[in-house]
Amino acid sequence: MKRRMRLAAPSIAMLMLAACATPEYQQANTECGGQGLQHYPVVQQPQVVQRSRRVQVPDGSTVCETSTVENTSKHRHTAMTQTRSVCRPGMRPATEVYNETVMVDINQGGREAWVDQCTRNLCVQRFGNDRCKPAK
Repeated sequence: MKRRMRLAAPSIAMLMLAACATPEYQQANTECGGQGLQHYPVVQQPQVVQRSRRVQVPDGSTVCETSTVENTSKHRHTAMTQTRSVCRPGMRPATEVYNETVMVDINQGGREAWVDQCTRNLCVQRFGNDRCKPAK
């Protein structure tokens, strides 16, 4: 779980920054994005990650449901009543941990760092600040 968060943190930070970024910042970021892909191309590699899911497991108890069924035949005087029980194991929720192979871009972190630095450099060159905020 910590590893997944560590891998997702740069993407989350970029999304939060882009949400409040100026159009000038977004333009600089777009310019740097293409260069970032040239310096750090997408390289997909399989990686085993640990996942978890909720499952139901037997808890050692038994749960039975009893129902009564009346059978009537053509002759009213031969009606029968049957009691039927259906039992099943009692269950409880549990967490099951399993491994899953996923494809991961091993250059994503380096590319995002490069694009971020490039964007800040362009902003400083063009606007004198690292957020591309135009002078008022």
